[in-house]
Amino acid sequence: MPEPDVDSASPAAPALRQIDWSRLFSPRVVAVVGATDTEGSPQRAQWTQVRERLGALGADVVPVHPKKNDILGVRAYPSVAELPADPDVVVVLVRDPLPAVEEAVARGAGFVIVFSAGFSELGTAEGDAAEARLRELAAGSTRIIGPNTNLNIFEPWKQGLPGRKLAIITQSGYQGRPITQGQVLGIGIEMWATLGNETDIEWADVAGHLATRPGVGAIATYVEGFQDGRAFMLAADACVRAGIPIVAIKVGRSEEGRAMAAAHTGHLTGPDAVHDAVFEQYGVIRVDDIDEVIEISGLFCHAGLLPGAGGVAVYAMSGGTASHVADLCGLAGVPVPHFTPETVAALGEYIPWYLKRDNPVDSGGVITARPENRRVLEIMLDDPNVDVLFAPITGVFPGMSDALARDLIALHERAQAGQGKPVVAAWTSPIRDDDAYRALCAAGVPLFHSFGAAVRGLGELGRFSRLVREYRSPFTAEAEGSVPRASAGATTRARALLATRSGALNEVDSKQLLAAYGIPVVTERLTTSPDEAVATATELGFPVVLKIASADIAHKSDLGLVAVGVGDADEVRATYTRLTSTARSAAPDARIDGVVVAEMVTDAVAEVILGLSHQPPFGPTITFGLGGVFTEVFADVAFAVPPFDADRARAVIESTRGVRLLRGARGRPAGDIDALVETIMCLQALAVDLGDQISELDINPIMVRPAGRGVVAVDALVIPRR
Repeated sequence: MPEPDVDSASPAAPALRQIDWSRLFSPRVVAVVGATDTEGSPQRAQWTQVRERLGALGADVVPVHPKKNDILGVRAYPSVAELPADPDVVVVLVRDPLPAVEEAVARGAGFVIVFSAGFSELGTAEGDAAEARLRELAAGSTRIIGPNTNLNIFEPWKQGLPGRKLAIITQSGYQGRPITQGQVLGIGIEMWATLGNETDIEWADVAGHLATRPGVGAIATYVEGFQDGRAFMLAADACVRAGIPIVAIKVGRSEEGRAMAAAHTGHLTGPDAVHDAVFEQYGVIRVDDIDEVIEISGLFCHAGLLPGAGGVAVYAMSGGTASHVADLCGLAGVPVPHFTPETVAALGEYIPWYLKRDNPVDSGGVITARPENRRVLEIMLDDPNVDVLFAPITGVFPGMSDALARDLIALHERAQAGQGKPVVAAWTSPIRDDDAYRALCAAGVPLFHSFGAAVRGLGELGRFSRLVREYRSPFTAEAEGSVPRASAGATTRARALLATRSGALNEVDSKQLLAAYGIPVVTERLTTSPDEAVATATELGFPVVLKIASADIAHKSDLGLVAVGVGDADEVRATYTRLTSTARSAAPDARIDGVVVAEMVTDAVAEVILGLSHQPPFGPTITFGLGGVFTEVFADVAFAVPPFDADRARAVIESTRGVRLLRGARGRPAGDIDALVETIMCLQALAVDLGDQISELDINPIMVRPAGRGVVAVDALVIPRR
């Protein structure tokens, strides 16, 4: 691969914005605009709620009402402007909130919570204008939560529950309520932030703050869309570095979901596959239902991260259960390792000869109710291949289910004290009114209600634990310095080229842009006559490739405007004439720049595509997949959003089905995957430097040569942004 024209300059590492959260969570003065004493009104209930909750924290909570002197015995003020002290928090409950927000900003309020709806979620010019004004008011030091939100962020939660706590971020109030009710499973709640339209305070602000709070075990979230993809990645990065998983329901998989999200909070859901790619990069665990959010989040809060490969020891009370769980684990890629011979021998002292003593263990129920059962579980946990014990309780059976629950609670408490490995249970019986079930919840034993959910959770626990151990943030100066960067001169020339084109760049100019960033391109020349084409072909050596050069014609091969394997001078002349004639006939309005004569690549193992496009909310996004004429047929593509390192680039390649061709298939040689990784990294540098000027970029195909021989781009199209 040729060396790009590079320098060592690297942009400063970005950061989440700094917010003084103490004014929200430890306020001294709180004003409630729209507080009232009208019996039965929502505003009375909200005023009472805020006064009780924040008053308990020591805040002076005062009502604001234009006509009343007091509200339920508390002196009221006619406006925020007339408050005796600058407020830390202003809660706005009135239908027209903008005047109150303006007064709060003028008084230097730390936070304004806009409960009211009627903004961009309406999809009207009036709603959009109101939201735009709210954004203007958020341009200073006052932070705005909402609009179209509620007051759950001040809600008190049950204390004294075991384990680390769950933090909840939702863009819908009602979707978060059942997650908070995970308290019945022994899951403590750190906070619940409902953000509404996110005019100012957005998901990333809250998640980034939670990454700094000790005692947070997981973040559960319901999301319709992200305001700023870059900020989301920064916050997710902070959470990985803090060892805090994000378990997310992200709507927008269907047209119906996307439409409803826009109507509900005004969020655009964005391309679903790109979200999945970013989630994978930062370890975000995407689930589809609320029970998954609760149970998987609870697992992380109560079990913590694993130090090893995530090996699961399965203890079952029947062979059928053991087979069922083992099958699900195998399908999900959850390791159920064999025990060491020493472990099997130790289990032989307790488990009868006719039952399975290796993993998964079938106790047959024979020893479950006996005192020595706990010793069996301890032996399983002590095996060096095991990181976590999973014990399904398939039904309420007095003398067995309660005995196993007691043993699991004892082992869980030992693990919580730092003296053992975690245990996980599945209670699959529909009977929940049971002392053993209640005891498991009270103790904080990680609990699922189906085998499938438990296996999914165990798999995510292992994967996220491994990610945290191996994670390297792409936002450090060191990581960004590892991305090849074009010199200032090359970037300036590239920007000038993009700025001077009113439409798409032709193939030759597109490839010049790629070459400036170290992306290997085929040797070629633009010719404007048959004689010049013959001379170029003779210089390059036969056979050659001829193709029409026109930025106005896409899919040239579909129109017969590409000729491969042109073998001599006479054939070059004839082909030149045929291509230009066909182009004028097929696309009479197209600008024809000439005919490209290029060397012919004859040793390609595979053809792939690399692309660059803008995908909201993340911006410049790189696409990789099987290339050539089959790109749209097979749709075998994967995505990466900068910044990322070479390992991520390789993972993108490995995630496609087409990687089997690159590894060598049916006797074909393996392709140069290392060179392909370098090319993706070079394209990332181009995306970072020029992404604001490029609407779309396609390199299709890139010919992947045998290992050690590199890759070469033989066709490219760049469309500048306008």
